[in-house]
Amino acid sequence: MPYASLWADRLKKNNDAYVAKGDTRFAVANAPASESHIVVRSPTKTVVLSVLHTLTGCSPIRADPVGNATLKRCPMRLAIYQNGRSTVADAGSGCFIEYGAQPNNVRPDLARNGAMGAYDVEAKSIRAGIVFQGEIAPECQFRVPVPQP
Repeated sequence: MPYASLWADRLKKNNDAYVAKGDTRFAVANAPASESHIVVRSPTKTVVLSVLHTLTGCSPIRADPVGNATLKRCPMRLAIYQNGRSTVADAGSGCFIEYGAQPNNVRPDLARNGAMGAYDVEAKSIRAGIVFQGEIAPECQFRVPVPQP
Protein backbone atom coordinates (compact mmCIF):
# COMPACT_ATOMS: atom_id res chain seq x y z
CA MET A 1 0.00 0.00 0.00
CA PRO A 2 2.73 2.59 0.76
CA TYR A 3 4.16 2.12 -2.72
CA ALA A 4 0.74 2.46 -4.37
CA SER A 5 0.26 5.79 -2.57
CA LEU A 6 3.78 6.89 -3.52
CA TRP A 7 2.90 6.29 -7.17
CA ALA A 8 -0.87 7.07 -7.15
CA ASP A 9 -0.64 9.71 -9.89
CA ARG A 10 1.39 7.48 -12.23
CA LEU A 11 -0.84 4.45 -11.55
CA LYS A 12 -3.88 6.56 -12.45
CA LYS A 13 -2.19 7.71 -15.65
CA ASN A 14 -1.40 4.10 -16.53
CA ASN A 15 -4.99 3.04 -15.75
CA ASP A 16 -6.34 5.87 -17.91
CA ALA A 17 -4.10 4.82 -20.82
CA TYR A 18 -5.55 1.31 -20.74
CA VAL A 19 -9.11 2.67 -20.68
CA ALA A 20 -8.32 5.05 -23.56
CA LYS A 21 -7.33 2.00 -25.63
CA GLY A 22 -10.67 0.34 -24.79
CA ASP A 23 -9.17 -2.11 -22.26
CA THR A 24 -11.61 -2.15 -19.34
CA ARG A 25 -10.27 -5.28 -17.60
CA PHE A 26 -8.86 -3.11 -14.82
CA ALA A 27 -11.91 -0.96 -14.08
CA VAL A 28 -11.89 -2.07 -10.43
CA ALA A 29 -8.13 -2.42 -9.83
CA ASN A 30 -4.88 -1.04 -11.19
CA ALA A 31 -3.64 -1.97 -14.63
CA PRO A 32 -0.41 -4.03 -14.59
CA ALA A 33 2.37 -2.31 -12.68
CA SER A 34 5.33 -3.39 -10.58
CA GLU A 35 7.80 -1.55 -8.44
CA SER A 36 11.29 -2.07 -7.08
CA HIS A 37 12.85 -0.18 -4.21
CA ILE A 38 15.73 0.28 -1.84
CA VAL A 39 14.91 1.13 1.79
CA VAL A 40 17.44 2.78 4.10
CA ARG A 41 16.55 3.10 7.78
CA SER A 42 18.20 5.05 10.56
CA PRO A 43 16.96 5.61 14.11
CA THR A 44 15.33 8.88 13.01
CA LYS A 45 14.21 8.43 9.41
CA THR A 46 13.41 6.03 6.62
CA VAL A 47 14.38 6.74 3.01
CA VAL A 48 12.94 4.89 0.01
CA LEU A 49 14.25 5.01 -3.55
CA SER A 50 11.51 3.55 -5.76
CA VAL A 51 11.27 2.72 -9.48
CA LEU A 52 7.84 2.15 -11.05
CA HIS A 53 7.43 -0.19 -14.01
CA THR A 54 4.32 0.25 -16.16
CA LEU A 55 3.69 -0.39 -19.81
CA THR A 56 2.94 3.28 -20.38
CA GLY A 57 5.66 4.80 -18.18
CA CYS A 58 8.80 2.93 -19.23
CA SER A 59 10.86 2.63 -22.36
CA PRO A 60 13.05 -0.33 -23.36
CA ILE A 61 16.81 0.16 -23.42
CA ARG A 62 17.90 -3.31 -24.58
CA ALA A 63 17.01 -6.98 -24.41
CA ASP A 64 18.77 -10.14 -23.29
CA PRO A 65 17.38 -13.05 -25.32
CA VAL A 66 19.54 -15.58 -23.43
CA GLY A 67 18.25 -14.48 -20.01
CA ASN A 68 14.80 -13.62 -21.40
CA ALA A 69 14.91 -10.16 -19.83
CA THR A 70 14.42 -6.57 -20.94
CA LEU A 71 16.22 -3.59 -19.44
CA LYS A 72 13.93 -0.55 -19.21
CA ARG A 73 14.13 3.10 -18.20
CA CYS A 74 11.33 4.01 -15.77
CA PRO A 75 10.40 6.86 -13.42
CA MET A 76 12.14 6.99 -10.03
CA ARG A 77 11.14 8.74 -6.80
CA LEU A 78 12.80 9.42 -3.47
CA ALA A 79 10.59 9.38 -0.37
CA ILE A 80 11.72 10.45 3.10
CA TYR A 81 9.72 9.58 6.22
CA GLN A 82 10.76 11.46 9.35
CA ASN A 83 9.03 12.79 12.48
CA GLY A 84 5.59 11.67 11.29
CA ARG A 85 5.96 13.52 7.98
CA SER A 86 6.83 12.44 4.48
CA THR A 87 8.34 14.18 1.49
CA VAL A 88 8.39 12.74 -2.00
CA ALA A 89 10.49 14.00 -4.89
CA ASP A 90 10.91 12.85 -8.45
CA ALA A 91 14.42 11.45 -8.82
CA GLY A 92 14.61 11.30 -12.61
CA SER A 93 14.69 7.96 -14.38
CA GLY A 94 15.94 4.68 -13.04
CA CYS A 95 16.30 1.24 -14.53
CA PHE A 96 14.10 -1.80 -14.16
CA ILE A 97 14.63 -5.36 -15.34
CA GLU A 98 11.53 -7.03 -16.72
CA TYR A 99 11.98 -10.79 -16.59
CA GLY A 100 10.15 -12.97 -19.10
CA ALA A 101 8.89 -16.48 -18.40
CA GLN A 102 11.72 -18.90 -17.72
CA PRO A 103 11.69 -22.50 -18.98
CA ASN A 104 10.43 -24.99 -16.38
CA ASN A 105 9.68 -22.06 -14.02
CA VAL A 106 13.40 -21.72 -13.20
CA ARG A 107 14.21 -18.49 -11.37
CA PRO A 108 16.00 -15.80 -13.42
CA ASP A 109 19.80 -15.77 -13.19
CA LEU A 110 20.36 -12.72 -10.97
CA ALA A 111 24.13 -12.80 -11.57
CA ARG A 112 23.37 -12.31 -15.27
CA ASN A 113 20.55 -9.75 -14.87
CA GLY A 114 20.13 -8.17 -11.45
CA ALA A 115 19.82 -4.94 -9.54
CA MET A 116 21.72 -3.83 -6.47
CA GLY A 117 21.80 -0.87 -4.15
CA ALA A 118 23.54 0.51 -1.10
CA TYR A 119 23.63 3.61 1.04
CA ASP A 120 26.91 5.54 0.81
CA VAL A 121 27.36 6.99 4.31
CA GLU A 122 30.16 9.41 3.37
CA ALA A 123 28.41 10.80 0.28
CA LYS A 124 24.95 10.64 1.95
CA SER A 125 23.50 9.12 -1.18
CA ILE A 126 21.88 5.93 -2.38
CA ARG A 127 23.86 4.05 -5.01
CA ALA A 128 21.87 1.85 -7.34
CA GLY A 129 23.05 -0.19 -10.26
CA ILE A 130 22.21 -2.94 -12.72
CA VAL A 131 24.14 -5.88 -14.06
CA PHE A 132 22.67 -6.86 -17.44
CA GLN A 133 23.86 -9.69 -19.66
CA GLY A 134 26.51 -10.40 -17.03
CA GLU A 135 28.10 -6.94 -17.26
CA ILE A 136 27.67 -3.62 -15.50
CA ALA A 137 25.11 -1.54 -17.40
CA PRO A 138 26.77 1.90 -17.39
CA GLU A 139 23.52 3.67 -18.27
CA CYS A 140 21.95 2.22 -15.11
CA GLN A 141 24.41 3.30 -12.41
CA PHE A 142 22.91 6.00 -10.18
CA ARG A 143 23.78 8.06 -7.13
CA VAL A 144 20.77 9.75 -5.60
CA PRO A 145 21.63 12.29 -2.88
CA VAL A 146 19.58 12.02 0.31
CA PRO A 147 18.73 15.53 1.56
CA GLN A 148 19.95 16.16 5.09
CA PRO A 149 17.99 18.12 7.71
